[in-house]
Amino acid sequence: MSGGDAIEILRPSDRRLSGTIPAGGQAEADAAVAAARQALPAWAALGPRRRAALMQRWADLVALHVETIAREESLVSSRFIAETRAVDAPVAAEWIRFYAEYADKVDGAVTPTDPSALSLVVHEPYGVVVAIVPWNVPLVLAVWKIAPAIAAGNCVVVKPSELTPYSITRVAALAAEAGIPPGVINVVQGYGHTVGRTLVRHPDTAYVTFTGSTATGIQIMSDAAQSGIKPVSLELGGKSPQLVFRDHGDLDRVADNVVWGITRNAGQLCYAGTRLVVDRRVEAALLDRIVERLGRLVPGTTWSTRGTLAPVISVAQLNKTQSLVDKTLAEGAQAAIGGKGFEGETGGLYFQPTILLGLRPDMTGFREEIFGPVLGVQTFDDEEEGIALAQHPVYGLAGAVYTRDINKAIRAARSLQAGTIWVNTWGRKAADMTSPFGGYKQSGFGREAGRAGYERFLRSKSIWIDLTEP
Repeated sequence: MSGGDAIEILRPSDRRLSGTIPAGGQAEADAAVAAARQALPAWAALGPRRRAALMQRWADLVALHVETIAREESLVSSRFIAETRAVDAPVAAEWIRFYAEYADKVDGAVTPTDPSALSLVVHEPYGVVVAIVPWNVPLVLAVWKIAPAIAAGNCVVVKPSELTPYSITRVAALAAEAGIPPGVINVVQGYGHTVGRTLVRHPDTAYVTFTGSTATGIQIMSDAAQSGIKPVSLELGGKSPQLVFRDHGDLDRVADNVVWGITRNAGQLCYAGTRLVVDRRVEAALLDRIVERLGRLVPGTTWSTRGTLAPVISVAQLNKTQSLVDKTLAEGAQAAIGGKGFEGETGGLYFQPTILLGLRPDMTGFREEIFGPVLGVQTFDDEEEGIALAQHPVYGLAGAVYTRDINKAIRAARSLQAGTIWVNTWGRKAADMTSPFGGYKQSGFGREAGRAGYERFLRSKSIWIDLTEP
């Protein structure tokens, strides 16, 4: 597609130029929406089994091109090739298959009436869906939006992050190769504050789904309202707790989960387990294990099989992480380890795995999402205090509870105000497709994944039929 000034795409692993993309604007946004509107009537009217068959063919092509997609995903992101090859690319194919199967599986309803009437409830697509995708796990998060939306009969305009445009563009091209008609999936490159905002405010877009920061989510809600009321679903930031009770079970396993929760993708995950809330009696033993594991991490390029600490996506992100850590230290926290950004051997930017002790609720590191490998530590003496400390006044995306007492685990899981709670583990697994994902509070609303991820792209219509004789 044509556009204005070119956007340079840098490789985070070495800060070298990988290529350029055109910076789309009003004209490109209008063209994409027009293409989606033109394709919508035929796609929505296509039998659901036909839609499903085309999507299954699309999934087969994605699976066939896993290696290429994985390399393109890793090249310009913070995702290691080992993970994009084993998880992101093949799982993207599976998500397409998963939602293809939903195309004819969600029924309408006949509601109870007296014999003189028939009350029907049917489901219909919204129309043109805008999907705005972040840079941290771009491929999977894009497919989470595109696949259910088109399975439900909508057409989609996707705005990838300008930092990570490649894999999404590749997968969209494979959809066309699979026979999905032109205009059903459209990709517009460009900046969020220009083309993204234009798409959200466009009078012909009917639904907006966004994953990213809470601040941007607030702006998207405002923009959507100003252009005429349209539904918005938001998956936003988090400050997720890892709540470790004294009866935690295998402490090495707990340490593994805590480290994975804070260092995967260099902590650049919305559900990163950034707050360790631990029983005071096991704090020292657990921290010893965590520090030992963090010390073994090796900074590496995303295409390396040796690296275990991923690069930070950009200079701006590194500077933001450093600023938030510095503020927290100035407010009285202590860095047990880490606390600084650094440049790797190949020129990539990294942030030292960091543990902040003495974290208080009034500190920056408690209140704000850092989006880096930074773990804040709080201690408690009893169950009630632990659950209270694990709550967050602003965010509620995810959390974890570590205990061998099932009653305590259920009490804590039900008490924590977050959209997902893991027990004795951390993070979504590749096979976790049926469970919905989304936040409470300012972590957003609406759900990705599972049946809920499909149903959000359908609206219901009531049809009332009078059966009395005229």
